[in-house]
Amino acid sequence: MADLVKIRGSVFIGGLHWLPAMRDPETGIISEYAGDAREFTPHAVNTGRSRVEQEVVVDFVKRKLFTYANTGYTTLKQSTPDGIARFSQGKAATDGVRVDEEEWEAMSVSFVMRAHAANPIRPEEPAYDYMLRITVNGEDGSVDVKGSHDGFPCFEFYKQVDFGDFELLYSHDFRVTGDTPAAMAGDMDYHFERKL
Repeated sequence: MADLVKIRGSVFIGGLHWLPAMRDPETGIISEYAGDAREFTPHAVNTGRSRVEQEVVVDFVKRKLFTYANTGYTTLKQSTPDGIARFSQGKAATDGVRVDEEEWEAMSVSFVMRAHAANPIRPEEPAYDYMLRITVNGEDGSVDVKGSHDGFPCFEFYKQVDFGDFELLYSHDFRVTGDTPAAMAGDMDYHFERKL
């Protein structure tokens, strides 16, 4: 029997220090957003290298879910045509990163992990989104996941049973699929199912 099963997820802009620059044709101002300058790892929590971090600890002994949510800082660099650079920084609210629909059975629990986090500097821009429907089996620590997410940026989800090694549940890399920030608009583009 598994006593503790941890599900950890994050959204991050992988491998890049800065996203490609965008030039405003009217003002000539060049805007660049900072990336997270990291690759896929379950150990990036509390390093400031993710746009969204979420964790759910299923405690079968206490029959309780313990949740954690955080967002990283968004940094925008704007350079004027005369070479002056200004930096803006903000942190998205965590109220859109939550766990819903908790339902316990004798030896399992089901719940939904969701994230909707807007750009704190330009909240009118599309937000990062994902939704995972998860069932955790307490007999062996196995996890069934049905998930959806935007095409940008990178998404990663892991499970850990009783303080063992983290196992990859699912990952998405926008650099492989060719998605751009435009993929955050509209409905979530990618869907997956996994049992581990």
